[in-house]
Amino acid sequence: MAIVAELERKVAAALRRAGYSNTGTSIVVGASGGPDSCALLYALDRLKETHGLSLHVAHLNHNFRGEEAEDDAVFVAEVAQELGLPVTVVKEDPHEYQKQRSISSFEQGAREMRYAFMARVAEEAGARAVTVGHTADDLAETVILHVLRGSGLYGLRGMGEISDWPWPADAGALKLFRPLLDMTKDQTADYCLEIGRTYREDSGNYMWRFTRNRVRQDLMPRLAQDYNPQVRDALVRLARTAADELDFVEGELDQAWPDVAAESDGEVRFSRQAMAALHPLLQRLALRRGYILVTGDSTRLRESHMVAMEALALSKRGGRSLELPGGVILRQENLRLVLTRSLESDCPYPELVGEHPILLPDEVGVQKSASAGAWLVMMQVGTAGKRPEWAEADEWTTCLDPAAVGGEATMRAWRPGDRIQPLGMQGRKKLQDLFTDLRVARPWRERIPILETGTGIAWVVGHRIADWAKVGPDTSDQALWIRFSQD
Repeated sequence: MAIVAELERKVAAALRRAGYSNTGTSIVVGASGGPDSCALLYALDRLKETHGLSLHVAHLNHNFRGEEAEDDAVFVAEVAQELGLPVTVVKEDPHEYQKQRSISSFEQGAREMRYAFMARVAEEAGARAVTVGHTADDLAETVILHVLRGSGLYGLRGMGEISDWPWPADAGALKLFRPLLDMTKDQTADYCLEIGRTYREDSGNYMWRFTRNRVRQDLMPRLAQDYNPQVRDALVRLARTAADELDFVEGELDQAWPDVAAESDGEVRFSRQAMAALHPLLQRLALRRGYILVTGDSTRLRESHMVAMEALALSKRGGRSLELPGGVILRQENLRLVLTRSLESDCPYPELVGEHPILLPDEVGVQKSASAGAWLVMMQVGTAGKRPEWAEADEWTTCLDPAAVGGEATMRAWRPGDRIQPLGMQGRKKLQDLFTDLRVARPWRERIPILETGTGIAWVVGHRIADWAKVGPDTSDQALWIRFSQD
């Protein structure tokens, strides 16, 4: 039983380091059904009383392995039920998500979809963190993948025990918690067997069309056999060293930042003189930080983009600009460099002029539509648990309480001073502050449709509904389904 004591000791130590021990912390456990996530779930369940934890299990059926994926979902639900833990199991289509988001990589799309799902579960459960079963093997593989893509220090760092939420950018203070980074995959499987618990094997881990699987099944074993039997441990040490070095240089950048950059209205403006005085590494990190402040994350930023940004920053010529992923522009000015959103290249909203009255339906099951400027608004009263066929599962569709919103609404643009009571909050918040928190580019804000009723703003379309307009928790509750699309 040595492996049982070792794994649980390391999980308990990680809980204490993260500040989640004996604080009544609510944690969502991402469970795929495999040995890593099952070992984590079983360990946390065995430790929950001692450490005062409240656990909620989350499983996303990626819907691309047929009956096997269905069986995984049933397995996780049954394990959670046996442990007496609440569980959320949802099926989503990564191919459709990839198409909607214009993402070329299936792996990236599935990753974003998975994290977006867990963020929603965490919000509903009131959880401070989501924990996942990443191991030392995953950390080593991540470092190798980043090396192959030409990564810098951030890529070499791999993944940390606790980190900011990776996607989406508006997840607030939610953290991603990885307490098994000192354990191996073999050890998590052994742990499950030692405590008499089962787990599922995912055939997706052996599909060679996924780069990570080729690294895991081919490259890592070759490196271990032909070059270094301890290659995994060496890569983990490299990741820890990179993390320590990044902590130091990030601290140096923190000190220099007020003199180097200014943030306002979704833009970051750099003093070219102050940037030139920085060490080249700090220049690079400053540009990367600026990009994250404008977009919310660095997912699409590659080493080639960083090289181009550095070249532009150091260029003596003025008036040049560089297009970056996510509709971001790095622009040279006389004394400044400006990172900003390009309104025309990436704005998902058409121009919005005037106010547009909308009559809301009150008859159950009858589909109704209305034109509002360049927008087509589809509406139907039904139940919260049954989305109409036309109501796609994306940010342009929502459901509201028909009794709360009434029979009439107005679609209009944002006005300074507008306030909303965001879902999950008791007080009201300025839309300007909401847009800032969501990192909505300043030029886009006046194009975002606002759905207002006699009670107040019910929906900032594509972003937030009002708490007072939400549908009750029962899936049979009556709901007004609304979808905005460009006419």
